[in-house]
Amino acid sequence: MVKRREPKATTQSPVKPEPTAEQIEAFADGVDGESNNPTIRILDQNEPRKFKTMSVPFNEYEYDQLLKGAKLTGRSKLNFMRHAMLTMAKELQEEDNN
Repeated sequence: MVKRREPKATTQSPVKPEPTAEQIEAFADGVDGESNNPTIRILDQNEPRKFKTMSVPFNEYEYDQLLKGAKLTGRSKLNFMRHAMLTMAKELQEEDNN
């Protein structure tokens, strides 16, 4: 048998107060990226890998090349892809600076 539940009576008013003009401006500045307090983050290359995760689909040829490259370098597949990405990014940045 189904037990019917009745909503509990709330003691607070369901009407929320309107935001002030300053609160609206602060919110809009944050949305537009015009924060008055810019923060500079220093990225650590040895930080744990919990920021983003990607799923990369491969065809059979690409996966076979990944396996061969990882075996030849003695790296894991993920480490091989990370190393290749970082090496390529570094080369492109050096070309861009010249």
